[in-house]
Amino acid sequence: MFRLKQKHTRKPSEKLPPADGLQLLAEQSVLRGALGSIAVALLLSWFWALLSLDSGLVFPWFSVLIGALIGVAVQRFGRGLDWRFPVIAVLVAGLAAYVGNLLIGVLQTAQYIDATPGQILGGLSLDTLRVFFDNTISPTDHIYAFSSCGVAAFFANRRLKRHEVLGLRLAEKERSTV
Repeated sequence: MFRLKQKHTRKPSEKLPPADGLQLLAEQSVLRGALGSIAVALLLSWFWALLSLDSGLVFPWFSVLIGALIGVAVQRFGRGLDWRFPVIAVLVAGLAAYVGNLLIGVLQTAQYIDATPGQILGGLSLDTLRVFFDNTISPTDHIYAFSSCGVAAFFANRRLKRHEVLGLRLAEKERSTV
Protein backbone atom coordinates (compact mmCIF):
# COMPACT_ATOMS: atom_id res chain seq x y z
CA MET A 1 0.00 0.00 0.00
CA PHE A 2 2.59 2.56 1.10
CA ARG A 3 5.91 1.74 -0.41
CA LEU A 4 9.04 3.71 0.26
CA LYS A 5 11.72 4.19 -2.32
CA GLN A 6 14.43 1.57 -1.93
CA LYS A 7 17.74 3.36 -1.81
CA HIS A 8 20.07 0.43 -1.19
CA THR A 9 18.99 -2.10 -3.77
CA ARG A 10 20.42 -2.65 -7.21
CA LYS A 11 18.74 -1.08 -10.16
CA PRO A 12 16.49 -3.58 -11.94
CA SER A 13 18.46 -3.04 -15.12
CA GLU A 14 21.70 -4.20 -13.41
CA LYS A 15 21.21 -7.94 -13.22
CA LEU A 16 24.17 -10.10 -12.33
CA PRO A 17 24.99 -13.06 -14.55
CA PRO A 18 24.47 -16.49 -12.99
CA ALA A 19 27.31 -17.66 -10.79
CA ASP A 20 29.32 -20.75 -11.63
CA GLY A 21 27.34 -23.53 -9.98
CA LEU A 22 30.14 -26.06 -10.28
CA GLN A 23 32.47 -23.66 -8.49
CA LEU A 24 29.92 -23.27 -5.68
CA LEU A 25 29.76 -27.05 -5.30
CA ALA A 26 33.55 -27.35 -5.40
CA GLU A 27 33.93 -24.81 -2.57
CA GLN A 28 32.18 -27.14 -0.12
CA SER A 29 34.41 -28.83 2.45
CA VAL A 30 33.10 -31.17 5.11
CA LEU A 31 36.53 -31.42 6.73
CA ARG A 32 37.01 -27.66 7.06
CA GLY A 33 33.46 -27.27 8.38
CA ALA A 34 33.95 -30.00 10.98
CA LEU A 35 37.40 -28.82 12.11
CA GLY A 36 36.34 -25.18 12.28
CA SER A 37 33.24 -25.97 14.29
CA ILE A 38 35.16 -28.22 16.70
CA ALA A 39 37.73 -25.48 17.27
CA VAL A 40 34.99 -22.92 17.94
CA ALA A 41 33.18 -25.37 20.24
CA LEU A 42 36.28 -26.07 22.32
CA LEU A 43 37.21 -22.40 22.57
CA LEU A 44 33.73 -21.28 23.59
CA SER A 45 33.20 -24.19 26.01
CA TRP A 46 36.44 -23.27 27.72
CA PHE A 47 35.38 -19.60 27.84
CA TRP A 48 31.98 -20.63 29.28
CA ALA A 49 33.67 -22.71 31.98
CA LEU A 50 36.05 -19.88 32.92
CA LEU A 51 33.20 -17.35 32.97
CA SER A 52 31.15 -19.64 35.21
CA LEU A 53 34.09 -20.25 37.52
CA ASP A 54 34.87 -16.54 37.77
CA SER A 55 31.28 -15.44 38.41
CA GLY A 56 30.15 -18.43 40.49
CA LEU A 57 27.09 -18.79 38.24
CA VAL A 58 26.30 -21.25 35.47
CA PHE A 59 24.71 -19.63 32.44
CA PRO A 60 22.80 -22.43 30.65
CA TRP A 61 21.70 -20.09 27.85
CA PHE A 62 25.36 -19.81 26.86
CA SER A 63 25.04 -23.23 25.22
CA VAL A 64 22.52 -21.74 22.77
CA LEU A 65 24.98 -18.97 21.95
CA ILE A 66 27.66 -21.61 21.42
CA GLY A 67 25.29 -23.45 19.07
CA ALA A 68 24.68 -20.32 17.02
CA LEU A 69 28.40 -19.65 16.69
CA ILE A 70 29.07 -23.28 15.78
CA GLY A 71 26.47 -22.99 13.02
CA VAL A 72 28.13 -19.84 11.73
CA ALA A 73 31.53 -21.57 11.88
CA VAL A 74 30.23 -24.50 9.82
CA GLN A 75 28.73 -22.01 7.37
CA ARG A 76 31.93 -19.96 7.02
CA PHE A 77 34.50 -22.75 7.03
CA GLY A 78 32.51 -25.48 5.29
CA ARG A 79 30.63 -23.29 2.79
CA GLY A 80 28.15 -26.14 2.50
CA LEU A 81 24.97 -26.33 0.50
CA ASP A 82 23.58 -29.76 1.37
CA TRP A 83 22.34 -31.76 4.36
CA ARG A 84 25.77 -32.80 5.66
CA PHE A 85 26.61 -29.41 7.11
CA PRO A 86 23.57 -29.01 9.41
CA VAL A 87 24.20 -32.57 10.63
CA ILE A 88 27.79 -31.66 11.50
CA ALA A 89 26.58 -28.52 13.28
CA VAL A 90 23.96 -30.46 15.28
CA LEU A 91 26.44 -33.10 16.40
CA VAL A 92 29.12 -30.62 17.41
CA ALA A 93 26.65 -28.26 19.14
CA GLY A 94 25.04 -31.08 21.12
CA LEU A 95 28.42 -32.35 22.20
CA ALA A 96 29.61 -28.82 23.05
CA ALA A 97 26.61 -28.20 25.31
CA TYR A 98 27.49 -31.21 27.45
CA VAL A 99 31.27 -30.74 27.24
CA GLY A 100 30.82 -27.17 28.47
CA ASN A 101 28.89 -28.42 31.48
CA LEU A 102 31.55 -31.04 32.10
CA LEU A 103 34.32 -28.43 31.93
CA ILE A 104 32.45 -26.27 34.43
CA GLY A 105 32.26 -29.27 36.77
CA VAL A 106 35.93 -30.10 36.25
CA LEU A 107 37.08 -26.55 37.01
CA GLN A 108 34.82 -26.27 40.08
CA THR A 109 35.98 -29.64 41.38
CA ALA A 110 39.62 -28.72 40.80
CA GLN A 111 39.15 -25.49 42.72
CA TYR A 112 37.28 -27.24 45.55
CA ILE A 113 39.84 -30.01 46.14
CA ASP A 114 42.87 -27.86 45.27
CA ALA A 115 43.97 -29.86 42.22
CA THR A 116 44.72 -29.02 38.62
CA PRO A 117 42.09 -29.49 35.93
CA GLY A 118 44.48 -31.92 34.21
CA GLN A 119 44.49 -34.14 37.29
CA ILE A 120 40.69 -34.10 37.39
CA LEU A 121 40.43 -34.93 33.67
CA GLY A 122 43.01 -37.69 34.13
CA GLY A 123 40.92 -39.22 36.89
CA LEU A 124 37.70 -39.35 34.87
CA SER A 125 36.25 -42.75 34.13
CA LEU A 126 32.99 -43.92 32.62
CA ASP A 127 31.59 -44.39 36.11
CA THR A 128 32.45 -40.84 37.22
CA LEU A 129 31.02 -39.45 33.98
CA ARG A 130 27.79 -41.39 34.55
CA VAL A 131 27.53 -40.11 38.12
CA PHE A 132 28.29 -36.55 36.96
CA PHE A 133 25.60 -36.60 34.29
CA ASP A 134 23.07 -38.29 36.59
CA ASN A 135 23.58 -35.79 39.40
CA THR A 136 24.48 -32.57 37.60
CA ILE A 137 22.74 -32.42 34.23
CA SER A 138 19.11 -31.41 34.64
CA PRO A 139 16.21 -31.44 32.18
CA THR A 140 16.85 -27.73 31.69
CA ASP A 141 20.34 -28.53 30.40
CA HIS A 142 18.83 -31.00 27.93
CA ILE A 143 16.38 -28.35 26.70
CA TYR A 144 19.21 -25.85 26.20
CA ALA A 145 21.33 -28.48 24.44
CA PHE A 146 18.42 -29.32 22.11
CA SER A 147 17.89 -25.61 21.42
CA SER A 148 21.60 -25.25 20.74
CA CYS A 149 21.38 -28.03 18.15
CA GLY A 150 18.43 -26.36 16.44
CA VAL A 151 20.12 -22.97 16.26
CA ALA A 152 23.33 -24.55 14.97
CA ALA A 153 21.45 -26.41 12.22
CA PHE A 154 19.67 -23.20 11.23
CA PHE A 155 22.91 -21.28 10.72
CA ALA A 156 24.97 -24.13 9.22
CA ASN A 157 24.09 -23.90 5.52
CA ARG A 158 25.58 -21.26 3.29
CA ARG A 159 23.31 -18.36 2.39
CA LEU A 160 23.24 -17.81 -1.35
CA LYS A 161 22.47 -14.70 -3.33
CA ARG A 162 20.00 -14.81 -6.19
CA HIS A 163 22.58 -15.09 -8.94
CA GLU A 164 24.30 -17.93 -7.04
CA VAL A 165 21.02 -19.83 -6.69
CA LEU A 166 20.42 -19.39 -10.40
CA GLY A 167 23.93 -20.64 -11.22
CA LEU A 168 23.48 -23.65 -8.95
CA ARG A 169 20.16 -24.54 -10.60
CA LEU A 170 21.68 -24.23 -14.04
CA ALA A 171 24.56 -26.51 -13.03
CA GLU A 172 22.14 -29.10 -11.65
CA LYS A 173 20.08 -28.87 -14.84
CA GLU A 174 23.19 -29.47 -16.95
CA ARG A 175 24.19 -32.48 -14.84
CA SER A 176 20.74 -34.04 -15.09
CA THR A 177 20.62 -33.70 -18.89
CA VAL A 178 24.05 -35.29 -19.38
